[in-house]
Amino acid sequence: MADNPAWDGEKTIIITCSFTPGSCSLTAYKLTPSGFEWGRQNTDRGNNPKGYLPSHYERVQMLLSDRFLGFFMVPGIGSWNYNFMGVRHDPNMKYDLHLSNPKEFYHEVHRPSHFMNFSSIEEGDGVGADREDVYN
Repeated sequence: MADNPAWDGEKTIIITCSFTPGSCSLTAYKLTPSGFEWGRQNTDRGNNPKGYLPSHYERVQMLLSDRFLGFFMVPGIGSWNYNFMGVRHDPNMKYDLHLSNPKEFYHEVHRPSHFMNFSSIEEGDGVGADREDVYN
C-alpha cells in the first residue's frame, strides 16, 4: 500500500480460501496500522519473519456478491486447485503468477488422474458397463 497511495487501507482486504472435504471457506482480513508499519519496515522474507504478530491484521466481515472489485492471480502454468491432487502440492514449489480468471473448480486441468482413468478404461480389456448381459 506504500507503493500504491490510491489504495485505501480501510477498503483493502485480503481474502483467503480454504478447501476442506465437501466445503470451501472464505475469510477476509484487513491490515492494521501497526501491521502496515511492520510490513513497510520488514526485510525478512522467510517463513517466520521476526516481529510478526497476529495483531498486524484483523478479521473483517465479507459479503458475497456477483460484483467483485479486484483481481485474481493464478499460476502461469498448471493448476491452482490441488484439492484433487493434494499429494503433489508442496509449500516450497516455485511458480509464476499472472492476472487472469481462474479455471473453474472441476476443470480437467485440476484433475488429470481422473481423465487418465477414463483413457485406461477405453484402452482396457473391454470390461465395463457396456458388456453383454450373459444371463438373458
